[in-house]
Amino acid sequence: MVKRNKMIDRRGQKIITIVCLSFLCGVLGGAIAANLMGDGAKSELAGIIQNAAQVQETGSFAAVFWKYLKYDIVIWIGGWLSLGVFLSGAAFLLRSISLGFASAMMMVTYGVKGVWGAMLGILPQNIILIPAYIFTMCAAIYYLMAWNEGNGKRGLRRERRRKQTEYCLLFLASAVLIAIGAGIEVALYPL
Repeated sequence: MVKRNKMIDRRGQKIITIVCLSFLCGVLGGAIAANLMGDGAKSELAGIIQNAAQVQETGSFAAVFWKYLKYDIVIWIGGWLSLGVFLSGAAFLLRSISLGFASAMMMVTYGVKGVWGAMLGILPQNIILIPAYIFTMCAAIYYLMAWNEGNGKRGLRRERRRKQTEYCLLFLASAVLIAIGAGIEVALYPL
């Protein structure tokens, strides 16, 4: 029994390490992509960002919550599919790249003010959202690898049902974290 717990702990640590490193690589990739854009594309995108900042209206809580929950749902669904790691990974990587790109573009567009803009406009809600996505991605990978563990048909069925219930409860926990992040965004940036 002790061997199994150590194996699970090592597997969980490896999953967390890989997920965190892939998120960091995605953010860095988005930031690098924003900095490697040509001057014409940068100025055009900077104009769009400045116009959007002038007319920025944050939607209702439901709209903001749904905006962030979509990524979480796609990541979670990937944990149910046999090749779902690609679906989950793509959604997770897209979220990390877009976060890095948006932050870097704010800094490129506004200079020093962009650093403060990114810290005040992007960071507060993402302090909650990023751990929620990492949590969901780790759970998706962990349960994707653990679906068929168990002994005998009856034990396998019971164990599988228990794991499915755990996985659904973990999704609900991540949805609560996303609701908190959406609430922070709506509270800080009202209509």
